Amino acid sequence: MRTLPIPLLLLLLLCWGCQPDTPPAEDAAAEECALDEADAGEEDCAIEDLFGGRPDWVTDAVIYEVFVRDFSPEGTFRGIIPRLPELKALGVTTLWLMPIHPVGEQKKKGTLGSPYAVQDYFGVNPRFGTEDDFRALVEAVHAEDMKIIIDWVANHTAWDNAWMTEHPDWYTRSDTVIHPPDTDWYDVADLNYDNPEMRAEMIRALRYWVEEFDIDGYRCDVAGMVPLEFWEEAIPQLRLHKPVLMLAEHESAEIHEAGFDLTYAWDFYHKLKAVWQEGASVQTLAEQVAAQQAAYPVDALRLRFTTNHDETAWDAPPVQLFGGQDGARAASVIATLLPGVPLVYNGQEVGSEQQLPLFEKMDIDWDTHPEMRVFFTNLLAFHNESEAIRRGTIAFLGASEDVLMFRREAEAGAVFVAVNVRNRPASFELAAGDAGTDVLTGTRLTAGTITLPPFGYHVLVPE
Repeated sequence: MRTLPIPLLLLLLLCWGCQPDTPPAEDAAAEECALDEADAGEEDCAIEDLFGGRPDWVTDAVIYEVFVRDFSPEGTFRGIIPRLPELKALGVTTLWLMPIHPVGEQKKKGTLGSPYAVQDYFGVNPRFGTEDDFRALVEAVHAEDMKIIIDWVANHTAWDNAWMTEHPDWYTRSDTVIHPPDTDWYDVADLNYDNPEMRAEMIRALRYWVEEFDIDGYRCDVAGMVPLEFWEEAIPQLRLHKPVLMLAEHESAEIHEAGFDLTYAWDFYHKLKAVWQEGASVQTLAEQVAAQQAAYPVDALRLRFTTNHDETAWDAPPVQLFGGQDGARAASVIATLLPGVPLVYNGQEVGSEQQLPLFEKMDIDWDTHPEMRVFFTNLLAFHNESEAIRRGTIAFLGASEDVLMFRREAEAGAVFVAVNVRNRPASFELAAGDAGTDVLTGTRLTAGTITLPPFGYHVLVPE
């Protein structure tokens, strides 16, 4: 059970009533939590007690990553708003905006610099618009009954961040020389988390966007390069205001104990590529997923993807990694229907073959493959409707090297999934208990030997 530090408990006891925006139910939960702790004479109170556990919208999320610079011709906050209904129709529940802050000019990479070189944690990139424009975007997202999280770069800043001159002791130094976190990351300077003043200001900045703009959480860049103790201190303070979603760009199980809901399923992604590109058995993928489920906290959520801004910038988009449009669809079926939270990166839903650079602007061609949008719409609609997919158990079936088979089960019913990971036909045996109707095609399958076409798949609801 995570606990609130003593200063936070005192703040909770003394100042909760000065938060007029807190809904009555949350206020009552906070009061009850405080009274319980006072009666018990203890100083810890689980943050889950304040909000009744993790909200459904976090558990059931479908995240869509937006590179504001490339998403619209304007490359602005306002340029996103007209397309929110389209994203909702796609099945998206939560928008993740890559960093929205001013980008550093000193030592910058490329023409526009890296969005991960933050010049001011309390400002917005003027190329994207104003604070009022960002507030309008947040309000528009909420009006569509969706959530919005933003990227947070806690590990380092741009070299021309004001902290550099005002608080040089807030950075990692050898004598007077400030260092980057990595030699290749020469455009940013490493922050010193041994400095309590810096930590307090970073928490103040995190709280600012939640409290003043009503965002719904953060995707935390290289979260594992920041001490766990910082997140243990920061995340409860955010959740005193509202139940935020916290996504760590990190893979360790222990970071969930610091308060993160979601971590990157990097190993899954690399195993997925090995299956496609190196001919590895699908059983290695099944074994990896099963092993991590056993190793992680029972409520830990994993972010599953076939691309993101890093992969598309440095590697290749899914249509190239996974053998064309058909292979990209098959890989997405696996990533979306395994336990976890699926991610779609902007342009992926039209099968974009563009490698979007981090340091330049490149407009996305939204008319590339309209059939891919239909595919994602149907796949995500099923994800959002199926309790078995969002919350059910998983059992991997069969011993095929080429067809990944698994069953997801929940109280409301079961789902059977079979995916051919090869660019050639492959067969599997369908058991009578898994026979049913394919939710993506409407085809009814009976028990027996089933042959899948190259990169073919079935998603069956047993009858």
